[in-house]
Amino acid sequence: MQQVIYHEQNNLEMAISGKVSKEDFIQVIHQWESLCQMYPKINILLDAADTKSFDFKILWDEYDFYKKYKTHLDRFALVTDGKTEKMIMSQLDKFSDADFKTFPVADVEDARKWIFRSRLP
Repeated sequence: MQQVIYHEQNNLEMAISGKVSKEDFIQVIHQWESLCQMYPKINILLDAADTKSFDFKILWDEYDFYKKYKTHLDRFALVTDGKTEKMIMSQLDKFSDADFKTFPVADVEDARKWIFRSRLP
């Protein structure tokens, strides 16, 4: 399952949870693609802490998306329980020169501050 938590200009917070299907991931891609079409640089906070399973083949299936929009990604924050952190970040790091950071679940507010720099407390 995927859902948008908060959206402000070129900044987007999303959560994926449970068993992430290809359809869920395509919805995530559509959200990111919409932002890329509106802004030259985007910042993403992806909360994957409640993800139970994820088929990493899905990342490879969407390679054309990454090639087309890789220069748009400025900052990417991943909130995770640590189990999937290394795998996701190692894959994303191959596609972009963006600034990637991971945050433990307890530090989700720090991730939000890092992505939503203009947001008032």
